[in-house]
Amino acid sequence: MAWPLSTFTPAIASYRLPMVIFAGIRKSSTRAGHVGPALIGLVTHARTCKPLSLHRTWIKATGKADVSPSRMPLASHSLADGVIRLWPDEAVTHGLGVAEGIETALSLAHAFTPAWALIDAGHLGKFGPLPGIESLTIACDNDAAGITAARQCAAQWAGAGVEVFVTRQDQNDLNDMIREAA
Repeated sequence: MAWPLSTFTPAIASYRLPMVIFAGIRKSSTRAGHVGPALIGLVTHARTCKPLSLHRTWIKATGKADVSPSRMPLASHSLADGVIRLWPDEAVTHGLGVAEGIETALSLAHAFTPAWALIDAGHLGKFGPLPGIESLTIACDNDAAGITAARQCAAQWAGAGVEVFVTRQDQNDLNDMIREAA
């Protein structure tokens, strides 16, 4: 069953500021039947800010929950050009940091803000230049899909004359690096 965003409350459906919340989910509609805590992010269109979906990442105290899939948007909702804004648009002035997932974007925010999560490698690779952004920092996941996506994104932005920085680490992502250092 597809759930329209408007069923969640008018406040969420019209929300234009960043939204990532921690929620204890009591009932679940995941294919895995998982019940437990989750990060929930509002997915909005990168350019229009129109709400597209909600994105859930099932978690446990030490990271992602051991459930497949560990991340899910609402069923039957388009994620095309979607981002999860972790900072309001007013904070995005000359520079922006981006990462595949919410956890990595929050880790990037330890050194660089504002930051957005782009959902996955496919969306990162397609994320094109936005007006007014002069500098882009990409938190690159250290796997084949993440490296390819970061290169595709960097090429688009650099081709538009934007200064681009791409992170590198031995671990899979910045979140893993920070967790190991803690």
